[in-house]
Amino acid sequence: MIIKSLDFLSDELDLPILKIGSGEVTNIPFLRRFGEKKKPIILSTGMSSIGEVEKAYYTLLESGAPKVTILHCTSNYPASLESVNLKAMNTLKSVFNSTVGYSDHTEGIEVSLAAVALGAEVIEKHFTIDRGLPGPDHKASMSPVELKELVLRIRNIEKALSGSGSKILQPSEVETKKNSSKGNLPK
Repeated sequence: MIIKSLDFLSDELDLPILKIGSGEVTNIPFLRRFGEKKKPIILSTGMSSIGEVEKAYYTLLESGAPKVTILHCTSNYPASLESVNLKAMNTLKSVFNSTVGYSDHTEGIEVSLAAVALGAEVIEKHFTIDRGLPGPDHKASMSPVELKELVLRIRNIEKALSGSGSKILQPSEVETKKNSSKGNLPK
């Protein structure tokens, strides 16, 4: 059944990117099938050791996946802030020299925003129409209105992170500097 679903998503719907949930990180035959689709993959890594992620990552690449984006994740619903270990996202980036992101199962938006500030290029956050619905992840999910707010705030963080990284006078600061600097200013 799961292979039929993969074939449907990849071949019939022709999705441009495929995502693998954390529960499949150690399912090597399944990972090979994903890689053989020769599409970019997003790999969620909750419940996994770095060794398990390594095996999954290279299995996907060796099977034909052109790119694998690795999502750090804590597979609890909701995940406590103390269990997030967000710095592990940068460990994954460093170890695999890969694009990274964060699959957020915490309540609220703070951790997703922090992940973006730390370099996440992909954020996965569940949303629901009713947090009271049965199932493990509705409580940690967002309403559509909250999801819209998250996206807007992420876009603001992206703006704040843009620029060269050099410490230089910004064009918007020129007038302020003229009016408030006590030192010598060029005329």
